Amino acid sequence: MAHHSAIRRPYFDKGHIKVGLDRGDKKPVKLYYEKTGEGPNKLLLITGLGTPASGWDPVVEHFSKRPEYTIVAFDNRGAGYSDAPYGLYSTSQMAQDALELLDALGWHSDVNVAGISMGGMISLELILAAPKRFSSLVLTSTNAGRSPPQLVTLAFFARVLTILDPHLRLRFITDHLYPKSWLDEPAPPDTGFKTNRDFVTKQYIDIPMQPLHANIAQVWAALTHHVSPQRLAQIRASQIPVLIVTGTDDQLVRHSASKYMQEHLGCRMSVFEGSGHIIPSEQTAAYCGLVEELVCECRGGSDPLQSEI
Repeated sequence: MAHHSAIRRPYFDKGHIKVGLDRGDKKPVKLYYEKTGEGPNKLLLITGLGTPASGWDPVVEHFSKRPEYTIVAFDNRGAGYSDAPYGLYSTSQMAQDALELLDALGWHSDVNVAGISMGGMISLELILAAPKRFSSLVLTSTNAGRSPPQLVTLAFFARVLTILDPHLRLRFITDHLYPKSWLDEPAPPDTGFKTNRDFVTKQYIDIPMQPLHANIAQVWAALTHHVSPQRLAQIRASQIPVLIVTGTDDQLVRHSASKYMQEHLGCRMSVFEGSGHIIPSEQTAAYCGLVEELVCECRGGSDPLQSEI
């Protein structure tokens, strides 16, 4: 995995935390995490289906240059360097995993959360489980699970499970997660790659292959996820500032799903015209600027670094 050697960050730590001891798991589940920085602004990044902590690398790189931040990204159960226990998973179960990780890290208050896709679903359950622990929430390319998934989403999951050739599977995934126009654009000079497709392909190649049983378990968690209007109202009543981020060309999550959450949460929504599912990688500077703005508002100050975005 590239982030283990190629990327050097200040105040970087990594390791495993055992979770699930008191929640019915037959044995502890080891969660892999990466912690960067030592600033007072705590930022927890929760990744999506099948994606490890390295999926947040562009965002972590951005915030690693901000001395006022400490960033934690981790592999959900069933992905990356975390354990992949057998059995079906749920988003509420993975939210409890995240809470136990925060306990182990000593993050008991003022935590800012950003979740993408299934990570956004987990984030909703996380806020509901312990609202007083969190300062802000960014929901990216995600939904509350109020309606059956669209056919293209079901077809995507089914196709991923049946494509045996890893290179064909990878191309299929990237074609659905990113707009083709963006994939064909030149990659940032500091990446050393010709196109964005080359760059994201290398990122995916470098991560551990997700076991089939774990992929099915996470797909089940995403498809059965549901946060009712009543539970969304609980989040709204907590008065935690929420920002929804969505792309108009997202092939996996309907724009209407974001609009639905916005209406029930009474929050702001930022729409990225022409962007796909993985906005934090595709529009890193703009996305991080939104996160910084929300965190700064929660702290009641103005960010002198905001002008650099």
